Amino acid sequence: MSVLTKTALINRLRNPEDDFAIVPLLEETQVDYGAVNLRLGLEFILLRKTRYPLFCPRNIDEHEIRKFQKRDSLRFGETIVIHPQQLLLASTFEFLSMPSDLCGFVLTRSRYARIGLVIATATYVHPNWRGCLTLELANYGEVPIELTCGSQIGQLALLEAKHVERSDEYRPIPIGPQFSCMCDDEEWK
Repeated sequence: MSVLTKTALINRLRNPEDDFAIVPLLEETQVDYGAVNLRLGLEFILLRKTRYPLFCPRNIDEHEIRKFQKRDSLRFGETIVIHPQQLLLASTFEFLSMPSDLCGFVLTRSRYARIGLVIATATYVHPNWRGCLTLELANYGEVPIELTCGSQIGQLALLEAKHVERSDEYRPIPIGPQFSCMCDDEEWK
């Protein structure tokens, strides 16, 4: 596996016959050496305290999870504050279409990491994946951080992968942050 260079990324993104797409790519300067900078989207899922003393995946179903999580939307350029030790789900502004020969890893841009922000804990992006990435924003710092919708907070490092066959299995394409689907795991049933 090797990381794609800036030139290779730009060439693939410009090729209309390639299955690889990142849209909208507002500025070509988002394509950096070995990665594409990703912007903070407009939709969020806020985790909230409830009357429940703990979160137990064995005892929760799809509807119960909504008691722990609430959806919110903002406009491009508006801000949201993430407090110390807070977790907030967001999505990328960009929609990704990964081809069968690329995979990726989502990373926090260093300027944000240095103030305590982590943007993804589930970082791997599979070949053939499509949608807006859900970002698990966590503030490990000691002061609140104001985030602006549309700011370049993350990077998608892209690597060549051996050709992966497409599956005929239906999967919904996410266009915003996704609620936890832990209740779908067989181990919890």
